[in-house]
Amino acid sequence: MPANGHKTIGQCLQEGVCFLKRRKVPEARISAEELLSFVLKRSRLSLYAESRVEVNSSLADEFERLLAKRATRYPLQYLLGTVPFQSVELDVGEGCPIPRPETELLVGRVLNSLGAVTSKLCALDIGTGSGNIAISLAKERPHWNIFATDISYDVLQYAKRNAVKNRVSDQIHFVATDLWNGLESIRFDAVVSNPPYLNTRELGSVEREVHFEPRLAFDGKGNGLFFYERIASRAREVLKTGGAIFFEVGSRQAKSVSAILGRCGFQKIETIHDDAKIERIVSAVC
Repeated sequence: MPANGHKTIGQCLQEGVCFLKRRKVPEARISAEELLSFVLKRSRLSLYAESRVEVNSSLADEFERLLAKRATRYPLQYLLGTVPFQSVELDVGEGCPIPRPETELLVGRVLNSLGAVTSKLCALDIGTGSGNIAISLAKERPHWNIFATDISYDVLQYAKRNAVKNRVSDQIHFVATDLWNGLESIRFDAVVSNPPYLNTRELGSVEREVHFEPRLAFDGKGNGLFFYERIASRAREVLKTGGAIFFEVGSRQAKSVSAILGRCGFQKIETIHDDAKIERIVSAVC
């Protein structure tokens, strides 16, 4: 340690990694790097390039405070206050579901299926959460008219702020409602949703970080298919003829969701695998 008692960046990082590993925090090094980068306002790469630079005591104390919170398995994304998704950055915090990388595949499927950049379509994002799906679609398709609903008024405030932050607020209509209640007069080219899909057994075995997020974002009730049934059984009421529906699904749910869509009169049912070879996206045409 330097003569003045201040720790270097390298020392802070190494101690942080060791502390989180002792607490059995997954990906301890990534968490320590992200938190130290956040506190010092430096890139993760610079932590190694400038490892001998001293850290003043107030910043070191703040780093230790964040480490202690992370050691409780409090989500890293909540500590950082932001999460990257597709080409955007989203603000998140307590009460707001954290976007997962898998959902980027859903966005990609919608974009690849629904025409060129210049096309003018109307899309509905059900259960928008942080707004990650609606905002990503709006950024990539500036001519689309997008409605985004969520049953939680508080969560919807995150989505609205994120739309402003990413300069697409004039393109997205946020509505605090269940499914599309109040929007029945509109006909959509696409309905998109990443609904709660964990079954009762899975809810009891999720990572500890998930318990800090709103249960509503994960609880698929019973067998995990409740919301797929609800949406699919009524989606044709608001879809244009030839319109499409897109779902993200849990592992081992694609077959069941495909069957639900078939029973509800949808055609051209397709599934898409993620990088882990799991059927993650199910789409169909009205």
